[in-house]
Amino acid sequence: MRKNNDEYYTKKNIVRKKYMRWMILVFFGLLFLFGFIGLLFPLRPKESDVEKRELTKFPKPTVSTFFNGEFFNGISTWYADTFPFRESLMTANSKFKKLYGITTEELYGEVVEGDEIPDADAEITATPIPTTTPPPAPDGTIHDEPEKAGAIYVADNRGFEIYGFSRDGADAYILMMNSVAEQLKGVANVYDILVPTSIAVNLDLENQSKINSSDQGKAFDYVYGHLDSSIHQVPVLDTLKAHNSEYLYFKTDHHWTADGAYYAYQELMKAKGMEPSPLSAFAKQSYDGFVGSFYSYSKQSDVLKNNPDTVNAYVPSVNTMKYWTNDGQEITGQIVADATEYSSSNKYLCFIAGDQPYEKIENPNITDGSSCVIIKESYGNAFVPFLVNSYQTVHVVDYRYYQDNLISFVKENKIQDVIYLNNANALIESAVNKMNRIVIPPATPEPTATVTPTPTDAVTPEPAKEPSGD
Repeated sequence: MRKNNDEYYTKKNIVRKKYMRWMILVFFGLLFLFGFIGLLFPLRPKESDVEKRELTKFPKPTVSTFFNGEFFNGISTWYADTFPFRESLMTANSKFKKLYGITTEELYGEVVEGDEIPDADAEITATPIPTTTPPPAPDGTIHDEPEKAGAIYVADNRGFEIYGFSRDGADAYILMMNSVAEQLKGVANVYDILVPTSIAVNLDLENQSKINSSDQGKAFDYVYGHLDSSIHQVPVLDTLKAHNSEYLYFKTDHHWTADGAYYAYQELMKAKGMEPSPLSAFAKQSYDGFVGSFYSYSKQSDVLKNNPDTVNAYVPSVNTMKYWTNDGQEITGQIVADATEYSSSNKYLCFIAGDQPYEKIENPNITDGSSCVIIKESYGNAFVPFLVNSYQTVHVVDYRYYQDNLISFVKENKIQDVIYLNNANALIESAVNKMNRIVIPPATPEPTATVTPTPTDAVTPEPAKEPSGD
């Protein structure tokens, strides 16, 4: 009996050892396979269709970054962010977890708690401008507490991203705008449009506070309270809240709709003392099946996937423009393109060919010599088509990619109106540094060949690159 047991356990150990050897071989085989795939540079993506952003670039080595470790940290970030088939693997992982009922969510990226927002009369560089109290929330306000899904929150079948106020970012924005106003004094009118994100318009303040989202109304009051008096403020938060039962923001994406942008256009025309072009003067086009960035940030939430958006676009009287790509190529395109064949995640790209460094639109139906330049991120894309019916020439600058000096451009082209349009999430130092980069005046050498700094050097610029999430 003893002999039979020994033989049984001996055979069992042999089988177990063979199994373990095979498992080790399979493990190292898969490790080698994924390592080999990771080294296939041609397969590495450069942009994310789902997240609508440029992926991390391979870092440039310098002596300082090599010795302080930043260069190697940059390689690690680049390797993970551009791994071949990254988005397909993330989607497969999410679906695999759902098969097992795993619904625990983790936030992508770094979660930063917002700074405490100071009162509108906090001292900085200018005297605060009195602001009005926002009206009571209308019927379109959502009063349900959102549930966390990945990096966003979901309530009433729509996504919301948390807004965290940055005091340093707001101060940098104020100084940048005041510098622009000073440099263009007597040259052009400067307008500032701060656009709230959907959470400030569609979700009540109580529930915003529950998920630690800063009050965008107070943030805007702080910024507007310290802008130079020559800057024409175009507040739009109250207007959008008054219409928040309408389709002003996408449910599955972080952008506003063209309908929301139209209300901002009306407010701009009011600030200019002009009549806005009626919505009936634009030809409406609609593209169904849009599933945007919130779907990705939510780790492919079924709630958002099952409630896709419709992209409504309004075509102006002229639908032709020229734009220049990052490599300097000049292309003739459409202000509003047909997005019927665009993928479900890219239909917002129907507006002004997406994010280009510089675009120019001429309206031959207007001959009064009027001109403007709009400095924007992607929120401005749905806004630009409305300007075409009000100006003879519309210049469009995306501050993230534009490489020339904006002040010189305005003066050389005798542009009348300079319009800044930014969503609340642009009030951070990294974004403002990119805005400041294109407005710092060229340094004037002294007779001794030294360079004298100017007050506008208060904010140090950084090389232009695509920020996450716009």
